[in-house]
This record gives sequence, C-alpha cells and structure tokens, in this order.
Amino acid sequence: MRAAIYARYSTDLQNPASIEDQVRSCQERIVADVRQVVEVYSDAAISGGSMSARHGLRALLKDARLGQFDVVVSEALDRLSRDQEDIAGIYKRLTHADVDLITLAEGAVSELHIGLKGTMNALFLKDLAQKTRRGLRGRVEQGLSGGGNSYGYRVVRRLLADGTAATGEREIEPAEAQVVSRIFSEYVTGYSARKIAAGLNREGISSPRGGEWNASTIHGSRQRRNGILNNEMYTGRLVWNRQRFVKDPDSGKRQARLNPPEEWITADVPELRIIDDDTWYKAQTLKSRYSSQAGNKRQTKKRLLTGLLKCGCCGGNMTIARKDRYYCAARREKGTCEAAFGIAAAHVENRVLKGLCDILVGNDDLVEEFTRELKAELVRLKKERRRGQPDLQKELADVERGIARLISFITSGDGAPDSVREELTKLEDRRAIIIIQQKRATISSVVDFHPNYAELYRRKVNELGKLLSSEDGREEAMTAIRSLIDRIEVRAGEKRGETEVTLVGSLAGILALGTNTAAAPEGGGTFLLVAGVGFEPTTFRL
Repeated sequence: MRAAIYARYSTDLQNPASIEDQVRSCQERIVADVRQVVEVYSDAAISGGSMSARHGLRALLKDARLGQFDVVVSEALDRLSRDQEDIAGIYKRLTHADVDLITLAEGAVSELHIGLKGTMNALFLKDLAQKTRRGLRGRVEQGLSGGGNSYGYRVVRRLLADGTAATGEREIEPAEAQVVSRIFSEYVTGYSARKIAAGLNREGISSPRGGEWNASTIHGSRQRRNGILNNEMYTGRLVWNRQRFVKDPDSGKRQARLNPPEEWITADVPELRIIDDDTWYKAQTLKSRYSSQAGNKRQTKKRLLTGLLKCGCCGGNMTIARKDRYYCAARREKGTCEAAFGIAAAHVENRVLKGLCDILVGNDDLVEEFTRELKAELVRLKKERRRGQPDLQKELADVERGIARLISFITSGDGAPDSVREELTKLEDRRAIIIIQQKRATISSVVDFHPNYAELYRRKVNELGKLLSSEDGREEAMTAIRSLIDRIEVRAGEKRGETEVTLVGSLAGILALGTNTAAAPEGGGTFLLVAGVGFEPTTFRL
C-alpha cells in the first residue's frame, strides 16, 4: 500500500527537528507494515487550531482526492488538528477518498477516536489558554509586563538570585521617552497628529516598528485605546485585558474584541511615568473634542476600486478623505509625498470603466495577437511534455527490472542482508514517484476559441456597466473588474483636476474577461497564463 506521512509542530519556540523526528518514527511504522512512502507533508511553526494557513495539510487533502496514496500516517491525532470541526472534516474527506488514517499514538483511527480525542484536544487548548491568562494576570498585578512592550520602554535583562532570568521587567528608554514627550507637547499646543508625524519623518526618527510614522500611530483608535496618545503607561498606570483575540473559524485570522471595562486589570507603575497628569488631561480633552460620534468605525460599503489605487508620485496607497475623494495616504498620514491634489471617487471609477471598455472592445488587434501567441505557446508546451514522457517510461522500466532482480535474489536464497532490502524499498518508492509524475504530466488540450470571440468581449463589458448601475449587482461587478487590474496609478498634476490615470494589469487577465475559463496550474486543466505571454504587466493610459 502507498503511504503518506504528515508532521507538524506548533510554534517558533519548538525545535524544527521535531518534524524530522516525527517523519522518522512514521517511516519506521510504515516499513514494519510493508508499505511504501510516496509523499511527506509537513507544516512548521503553525498552530493546530486552524487549517487556513496549513499548506501541507491542504496539499495532503488535495492529493488524497486524486488517489495518490492509500493511507495517511501521523504521530498523533493532534498533529493533524486540535479543532473538533477540523479533525472531523479531515477524517470525513479522507474516508470519502478511501484513504485510511493511522497514528502512532492511537493506531487505526475510527469515528470513536475522532469524537473522544477531538474533544480532549479542544479542551486542552481551552485549558492552556486559561492557565496562560491566569499567569499573565498575576504578572500584571505585580507591575510586570503582560506581553509585548510599549514605545518608550525597553526590556530589562538580568539574573535573579536563584540564577534564573528576570521576565516582564521594563525601564524607560531615554531617547524614545523624549519622542513621547515631544508628541504630547506638540499635540496639546495645537499640532495635529498628521503634522507631528510629518515632522518626525522629516527628521528621520524611526517609528515604534522601525519605519515611518503614521498619524494613526499617534492618535490610535478611540475604541481600542491604542496609539501613543491613548497609552496610560506613560502616566505610570498599567492597564491590561482591554481586549481579547479570537480566531475566525473560516480564515483562521485573529480578530480583536473589546472587553468590558470592569474586566480590565490595572496596576500602578510610577517608575515608568513619562508624562505628567496635567499634560495627559489636556491631550485627552483635545482628543474628545475632535472625535466624531462615529469614532473609528469602518465604512460598511466597500468602494469599487478600494485597495487598487496607488499614488503615481510615491507608490503608496490612496484612501478616501472628505467623503468622496481619493488622496495619497503617505501625504495625509506621513507627510512624505508631494502629491497635493486628489481625485473624485466617481470620476476615477467612471474613467477606469470607460478605459476597460476601450481596451477590450476597441483593441481587436491585441486580442488576435494574444490568441495567436497563446496557441503557439500551448503547442510548444505539448511537444515539450511529449518529449519528457519517454524518459519517464524508460526510467520506470529500469526500476521495474531492478525490483524484479532483487525479489528474485531474496526469494531464491536463504535470506538477504538488510542492504538488499533497503535497496528494494528505495526502488519501490522511486517507482511510486515516477507513476505520480506520469499522472501529473497529462497533456492538456489546446484552447479552442469561440469564433465570435470579440463579440463575447463586447457583451461582457456591457454587462459590467449594467451591473454597476444596480445595487444588487455591484459586488459581482467589483469582482469582475478586480480580476482584470493589478493596480491603478494616479498622478496629480500641477493644478486641481489635471490628473493622470494609468491602468496596470496582466494582459492575460484582461483578455480572460472574454472567456469563462480560469487559469489552471501546471499539470492539468486549461492554460490561460502562459510563460512569456500575459505574465508581464501591461500598461494602459486612461
């Protein structure tokens, strides 16, 4: 039987050799069961609480559907997942693919293991989180750090009397403390957060993360109480547990959620005071005066080109300001760009849509050239794959002969040394790999283009216009347009209204609008993105 191995370790603090140890143990079990290893899948420094970022596990499930192995071997069930929903889904998908699951700890896995062990693993994660929070709370109540560090302080490295390292101790970093004092002083005298950030960037002072300062780094979020102006540590008061983090069950990403004020833990740390109470009070009074009722709520209605617009002067993102105009975020937040003028959201959206219509409808020569080059490239790929098939077939025949000779030697004598059996295992593994390579090398057919190709383009572009005029179709139109565009560069002119807009996108992606075929990875399906054709960015002035 063909066997696949899966191994995982959880965090960067663990030894990467853990993967090798798991694989070695699984290989010994597979050899003992007279099976051959065809593939090893692994995920390093990734938690078992979510599947979203575990590329090794996702590849394993994909190959299981393709029938590339008959059994999966792992060290324990919690290596596959500690989440009850995920482990049940993994088992369900492997069972559907007629793939058995064996672990060194549990043996052959059944529904009983999934139910009991999945519950135990989930409870382990919950218990671990509770114990960790309990320990952190005890540290905070002693005035020590509950995790992370704030700008203006540095971690104290020293040994205690018993020889262990001190943890959670901090002290003021003089150079950064001066910057903090400057920010508060300038803010209470009337400087805006954007102006303060611009001044710090002009002087080359590094931000808390080592890059340039943003206005948001200074004023932070009113709800989450982050940012320089909201950090009560600067007044000698440590506040912990303002928020908690939960994982999105679909994306696996952490999301911050605010805790009620009664759950906050506070401790006085007068030795860490940087700002006096009077300056702090003045800064908070100003912040409350300038804060709107909406606070930092994010807009719920996503604009058509959000995330695609880039400043043509500095390459930074462009964001909405003054309700309906895009401006360079680097100029507004950092003061590091000279782009003085913005562009109306409605104007740039209409300009981009019209430009796409002109590109797709009025560029028949471009479509014909791409079609011709694409067909030629697909023919070349087909020939190249055919040339590789005889080599694989020849190697497979050599391996088969070697296996036959070794089997004959083993069965005809009184026994065989371990070296002969090891060589037989290597040849069997190689045979399995060659067979998989042959399957992956299935030759794809050349794309057949519809005789009314150009008309299909015109029809689809017109459909985009109709979708944009309908609120229900807006999301569908956004998805279609975003698939065509890499970025949109907006360069401000010397006068207001003199704005240059350049659309940059993949030629293959733009021409794909006229087909219902998605690009497929090498090894199967239809090729739309071909080496040398469509990968390079194509620029269109609008």
